[in-house]
Amino acid sequence: MTKDPFAVPDDEANPFAIQRPVAADAALNPYAPTSHVSETEGFESDVESYRRRYLSHEASIKSVGILYLIPGVLMLLFFVGMVGVAAVSLLVDGNGMQGMGLVEAALVVGLYGGLGAVQIYTGLGLRRFKIAARRLATVFSTIGLLMFPIGTLINGYILYLLQSQKGKVVFSESYQDAIRRTPHIKYQTSLIVKVLVVILIAVITLVIVAMFLGT
Repeated sequence: MTKDPFAVPDDEANPFAIQRPVAADAALNPYAPTSHVSETEGFESDVESYRRRYLSHEASIKSVGILYLIPGVLMLLFFVGMVGVAAVSLLVDGNGMQGMGLVEAALVVGLYGGLGAVQIYTGLGLRRFKIAARRLATVFSTIGLLMFPIGTLINGYILYLLQSQKGKVVFSESYQDAIRRTPHIKYQTSLIVKVLVVILIAVITLVIVAMFLGT
């Protein structure tokens, strides 16, 4: 059977198994440290260990969610602007946007609105580790592989995050349970990622503004 190219060592079989060492006979070594740990302490320790093992991958998937949210929100804003332009144009001369009829204008506006809504749903779903969002992002990223070379690299990395063994673990029910049990564990986003997000917002905003002014 072909081995998963994204497979990682089989170290995720824990969740969240509590393994208690056999207590040593105190008579043999009266100075031996006790091996007793309460059920709650031991369980939480196992959960935390399991969560931290995939925390970096979890944070990367959340960052991908932001990359879907940003263009989705901007496309919805563009959608609202185009609705306004179309409405004013129809009221003034009855020709729609740049001479387009009502049907053509509705199709153009609906395309932006629908795609923006799907992008937002995908972004929010990825940040909440929803299986449906993972499937949508997989479809988008597969199509994005055609945008050689930058799009190929970026979307290839996104596919790795979503479809690798670690990605499957992060989207699993057991890992979601681990997240709920360890709300105190947070991943600090690096400054580089923050800067890249700001640059992405600026670039997408300029592109959409340029498209809006050209309508």
